[in-house]
Amino acid sequence: MGSGNEILDMYIYETNTLLEQLETIVLEAEKADTFSQENVNEIFRIMHTIKGSSAMMEFDTLTTVAHRIEDLFFIIRENTMSVVSEDNRPALFDLVFQSIDFFRGEVEKVEANEPLNTDIDSFLGNVNTLISKIKGEYTEPEPVEAGAAQASAEAAGSASSHVPSAGSVGFPSILQVRFEDGCGMESLRAFMLVTSVRELVPEEDFVFEPADVENDTSTSETIIEQGFKMMFKNDADREKAISAVKSAGSVQGYELHEAQPEPEAAPSAAAAAAPAAVQQHPKETLISVNLSKLDALSAVVGEIVITESMVTSSPDLKGLNLDAFSKSARQLRKLTDELQDVSMSLRMVPVSSVFQKMTRIVRDMTKKLNRPAKLTLIGENTEVDKTIVDSIGDPIMHMIRNSMDHGIEEAQEDRIAAGKDPVGEIVLSARDTGSEVIIEIIDDGRGVNDDAVLAKAIRQGIASPDVEYSHKEILNFLLAPGFSTNTEVTEFSGRGVGMDVVKRGVEELGGSVTISSELGKGMATTIRIPLTMAIMDGMEVAVGQSIFTIPINNILSTMKVSASEVIHDSNRGELIKVQGSFYPIIRAKDLYQLQGGCTDVEDGVLIWLEAGDHSYCLFVDELLGQQQVVVKQLPAYVNSYNVKSYGINGCTLRSDGSISIILDVANLYSAARGI
Repeated sequence: MGSGNEILDMYIYETNTLLEQLETIVLEAEKADTFSQENVNEIFRIMHTIKGSSAMMEFDTLTTVAHRIEDLFFIIRENTMSVVSEDNRPALFDLVFQSIDFFRGEVEKVEANEPLNTDIDSFLGNVNTLISKIKGEYTEPEPVEAGAAQASAEAAGSASSHVPSAGSVGFPSILQVRFEDGCGMESLRAFMLVTSVRELVPEEDFVFEPADVENDTSTSETIIEQGFKMMFKNDADREKAISAVKSAGSVQGYELHEAQPEPEAAPSAAAAAAPAAVQQHPKETLISVNLSKLDALSAVVGEIVITESMVTSSPDLKGLNLDAFSKSARQLRKLTDELQDVSMSLRMVPVSSVFQKMTRIVRDMTKKLNRPAKLTLIGENTEVDKTIVDSIGDPIMHMIRNSMDHGIEEAQEDRIAAGKDPVGEIVLSARDTGSEVIIEIIDDGRGVNDDAVLAKAIRQGIASPDVEYSHKEILNFLLAPGFSTNTEVTEFSGRGVGMDVVKRGVEELGGSVTISSELGKGMATTIRIPLTMAIMDGMEVAVGQSIFTIPINNILSTMKVSASEVIHDSNRGELIKVQGSFYPIIRAKDLYQLQGGCTDVEDGVLIWLEAGDHSYCLFVDELLGQQQVVVKQLPAYVNSYNVKSYGINGCTLRSDGSISIILDVANLYSAARGI
């Protein structure tokens, strides 16, 4: 068995996973306005699992709430959804959502090592009220008592009435289950398995060993060594149980044995008489790993990549003809590239976990604002780095709330008059371009009123009344610090926190935010974020004695130009015409006040760059070549000088041991243009 911390981590992880499953079930069920029998069984099982694991962790309030919700779904399970009238269904859905929020809040407290909420009376009152309503409409003997009786019998160890001996008479079909090595809580997992099997096979038709798996955690050692055995009256019941085993967590595999017909035959004799039929199923291939271990792996892989470059590019090797070494070096480079790809892929997770949470937000706001809307998800299986997934939740949530609050019209009549579907739609999509992930939040609401935004910007001193602003410039005011178009504070927005939190949050991930809108048609927010923050493809460039790395995905092309092609504008400085449009030239040497380097444009290279709305040409001395680089964050004391606003995003170690500064193309433009 692992340490207390490992068990706690496992409890948190498994409970959060179950709550996510539960939320998905309820969101879908609410659309259909009913729970299927399969839904009811699954919710009952989830609550039973949370009850059991919370009891083991001695989280009494969580155990009590889960037990009571379990009782509620016991009634529904025994009598189908027909027992819940149409009038009571909204209350049932709300109650399950409230229970999810309750458990999530309590698990967060467990994570933060804060005391749990002991006042659960009002919540239990809500559950009891709903149970009373259902009972009032149900004339048969009240099954809640049966549910409570069953639960208390389990707690008292009803399993002990099923104590099998080594050769249980009349139970010849044996199913032996082995859990994954080191999964922890084996006896509790075994009991959960028994509970699942009881839903499929009558309780009197099977026995199990060790018997006291819920109340005696010391049986875990026995289960680790010998496996967990369930013995059935016939093969048909055993087949039903196998389906429960396949859907159980942390099962490594199972074996089938047949007991000998003689009553005295022991299961071990049966095992000797009949070869084990070992069955494996896909769940055994899954493993949860602490993110800090993956961070450590990424760091080590990064160091290996840098060291490999240092070795193969060593100045000591210059001028030497080393065919065997070169061949080995090429093989080493191939393997380090593969190692990088594998370590990166371990960190990649689908954005679906974040996207699904937004469904709940739209559902809650639709109810509270009385503003019918639906959320459409596209590309939710797109994968990004785990740390990025954890960080994009807040920006996306803010944009979804913004669409619900400011975008979707308050009156359905207004939408119908505008020729729109009376139900508003928000589309949340993700797509992978190979180097970055593009996330879009699009609504078909009223769009942005330029005049109102400009007036607010002038009042706040962000804009000047004497200047003509373009539509795009006015939209950018929405991203300014503290800017909010809400005229009143609501539950969801208008607390003086504007969309600048979205911009700041995304930029911290090395991404960018752009907004587009058409009055009366809706608004779209586009978030571009790198696939990973650890490794990237970059172009190394030289300016004097300094080396910079520019992300490849920001480079459109490179060119050599003559002085006659450069246009000098008194307001905008130097410009260059590329493919029919004019773009400003930014000189890295002047921006960073570097010694040495090219002054005449013919002597250097122009790199045409694009980031978000900005497109420009950066003038450097020369291109040194493309490299896959390991991104190193700058130390905190360097960041305290606000270097990010000067277009510096981090650094990387080069093969010769020198340092190259990684440029942030969007912020570099802002710094150069004084935006």
